[in-house]
Amino acid sequence: MYPIDVAALLLLGSAAALSAIGRRRPALLAALAALGTSLAALALYHWQVAPATAIAAVAAACLWRGPAWRRRWMRIAVHTAFALGILGAAIPYYLFPLFSLPAPDGRYPIGTTRIELIDAGRHGVLEDGAAERRRVTVQLWYPASPGGHHPLARYLPRDTVATDAGSIARNALHRPFELLHLAAVPTHARLDAEPAGSGHPLFVFNHGYTMYPAQNTPLFERLASHGYVVASIGHPYDSARQQFADGWSRETTPLVVSPAMIEALGALVQDQSAKGWRRRFPAYAEAAAKDRLMRSTEAWLADTRFALATLQRGRPSPLAARIASSTDFSRLAFGGMSFGGGIAAQACVQEPRCRAAISLDGVTYDPRMFDRAAGRPMLWLQSDWPRYPLYPNQPRDPHTHPMDFAFRSWTAPAAPDDFRFRVEGSGHLAFTDLIRMFRHRTPPALYGTIPAAEMDGVIGDFSLGFLDRFVEGRDTGFPQAQQSRYPSAVRHLPGTGAPR
Repeated sequence: MYPIDVAALLLLGSAAALSAIGRRRPALLAALAALGTSLAALALYHWQVAPATAIAAVAAACLWRGPAWRRRWMRIAVHTAFALGILGAAIPYYLFPLFSLPAPDGRYPIGTTRIELIDAGRHGVLEDGAAERRRVTVQLWYPASPGGHHPLARYLPRDTVATDAGSIARNALHRPFELLHLAAVPTHARLDAEPAGSGHPLFVFNHGYTMYPAQNTPLFERLASHGYVVASIGHPYDSARQQFADGWSRETTPLVVSPAMIEALGALVQDQSAKGWRRRFPAYAEAAAKDRLMRSTEAWLADTRFALATLQRGRPSPLAARIASSTDFSRLAFGGMSFGGGIAAQACVQEPRCRAAISLDGVTYDPRMFDRAAGRPMLWLQSDWPRYPLYPNQPRDPHTHPMDFAFRSWTAPAAPDDFRFRVEGSGHLAFTDLIRMFRHRTPPALYGTIPAAEMDGVIGDFSLGFLDRFVEGRDTGFPQAQQSRYPSAVRHLPGTGAPR
């Protein structure tokens, strides 16, 4: 809860107390002050203050008219209702907290900017018209110069929050209004700040399916504060709503997986043995080749290549060019969450400059990525699948996971630089910022029981330690140092539990 919201509730409480002891005029002034303060909070997209605003308006109107409750029992009933209403007005703040992001711990100030790209070489991608060029967005976080008068960026921009936050909420199975306050949440990054220094490594991120580029802002800010440039790509149709400056926008396309894909994938998920996968995999590969998920895979990989090439050319703005000049594109890593985690690993395999990849509860559906070694350092942070399975009918055996068969040979042990951890207590969406946005996590299995602060620590510490070791070449004690701080991250070794 922010100071303006606390002030509104305190003024409302003061109005109730003054009214109860018969001091009508001071009570009226307090109610009017509460009304003005709460209206100011509403203007800042603090929608949680709406009940307090209504109560303040009713209280001010009643106090303005003067005493209307002659009998003692009526006065007691009215004042009791007033007090209970104030208590009820605090409930939205509990269920949908006006949160603050964790402070980055690096030495650099942080800048952020958003750029829009149009790929003139690709037309008719996904649901685009046949002659329509592919569009993507990229949000950048980067080490910035100190000083200047650039404002702190909000978690979501105010000019599009009514539509963008509604799309994010719907995709997360919540009501559209529940995330309007994201336009009020300040980040630690300054909008369009000047970049600092040179030779910074680049971390390219892909959001989860139906998610949005800013979905892991604490991670991005922390990496930028430690000297990394972060580029998070937005993939229209497979993301939350995307709004462009010229008015072009696209909502999320509902994902429809073919019956053949559902059947073939389900058979693989239920049978976690290498023998079973060898027998069933041809049917899966045939179904996957025709499925919408493979169209998305190809589109996202092409988006990633295009965004990377465009950024390296210093386009499309002078600020983007200055950020590019501060970036060392030869020190490159990829990251992503869920579907984007699989894309990150695959992009790293395909890009010769890639030094490492991070997958946050990532999945891949591309048959080419199974039964083949990644050949690059990989960090997999996976949800607690024995408690919160990612797929229907997924075995709850802590020793086996469907992605054990991806980015590694089925007949060889995992590579020494293949790091996989199961984060106890975490559900799939715990790997996004959504974990801090709802006190009542619906449905609970999507988030798990892990606290948001612990999830921030696991994702941030493991990611930074991994990148520092394999991209920067520094001895960070990874992964032992991170495991000692976060014992909830349990090392998972593919192949040690599945029968062969």
